[in-house]
Amino acid sequence: MAPPDGHEEETPTLYPPGAGHEQPEPAVLEEYLAWMKDSLEWGTKAKPGKHGMTMRAINVGLYGEVPEESRDMSRRPRGAFAIPGVPATDLYTINRKEELWADNAVDLYEEAIQRRWAAHIDIPWDNLEPLSEEVELAMRQLCTELAQQASTETDVVGQWLHRMNYAYHEVKNFLATELFDTARHYEAFRRRALAHGGSLGLESPGQMNRRLLESRAGWSETALYLYIIRGTLTLLIYRYGEAYARNWPDKILFGRCIQDKARHMAYGMAHLKYAIEQRGSDYSLGLQRLMAGVEQDLASEMEDPVLWEALAIIFGDGIRDIVAGMDVVKDLQQQYIEQYLARMQWIGVRKTHGNLNQDLAAYLRLPKTTQASN
Repeated sequence: MAPPDGHEEETPTLYPPGAGHEQPEPAVLEEYLAWMKDSLEWGTKAKPGKHGMTMRAINVGLYGEVPEESRDMSRRPRGAFAIPGVPATDLYTINRKEELWADNAVDLYEEAIQRRWAAHIDIPWDNLEPLSEEVELAMRQLCTELAQQASTETDVVGQWLHRMNYAYHEVKNFLATELFDTARHYEAFRRRALAHGGSLGLESPGQMNRRLLESRAGWSETALYLYIIRGTLTLLIYRYGEAYARNWPDKILFGRCIQDKARHMAYGMAHLKYAIEQRGSDYSLGLQRLMAGVEQDLASEMEDPVLWEALAIIFGDGIRDIVAGMDVVKDLQQQYIEQYLARMQWIGVRKTHGNLNQDLAAYLRLPKTTQASN
């Protein structure tokens, strides 16, 4: 059928521009399509696994070979055929595998995209029953601080992500999902604070936020602050929030956030353990000494009563039972410091009761003789 203007429709061809309508010589056509031969490993075939065509499934042959170091400053996908004369598109500063790698990043990425959720539809807001005024005010204060933690994490990961070489796209892709997760947490906790004509509470003291945002030593050092110092506390608060939720929407909200945060922690722990194994005991000792100043900032921030009082009201279901709620808070604080020590030791840093900041050691509620013996 002729097109509306009456002209016959031309059939597209693969002929070189200016070659006319005649069939080109085979040698000319072969020269024109020479780029089709530019492949480092033609014939490689990825096969879907039981979870589909995952990122791990396509890491076959040379495409799955992760270099120990890359100085390629382009956006060239790992394994693509490089051509001469392409100008640099970035100046990456994280170019060694030990600086960002974790073997589990490729699978954590798949989990993140499969478990994505949306705060406005996956939380049953219509079933959110208002709590008593004092508990509701405490909940809004908690949500304010959790939203601030989430926004800080978004900015911290974001300012490091563009520095990472694309040879390690598994990590970059996973951290991109973490950015989306933390943005969603920020939105979700703001939404919870403002539900039923609510309000936001007080800003947190901010010492640790500043420490996180101003970290310049390297991504691994920043990850130590982000995942082991801050992440351990955030995950614990999420778990206590789910356990002490007074309604179904709050329980679902904290439960969803637990899944996301546990995934972030899994990457952070795996990366730090890998980095220390690759760099050795001197690096481990350096991280141990680095934490002295960080622990002092943490101890100072933990002295601020606002978060702990809000949690005590939530746990005690009101001001009347705030004393019982504060006992639960003390258990949370003790678990936080215990888990901090355990995680430091797991990644390969010799952090013990004996070299822990004494203001933090007080949260362990240990006899002084026990603290001194470690």
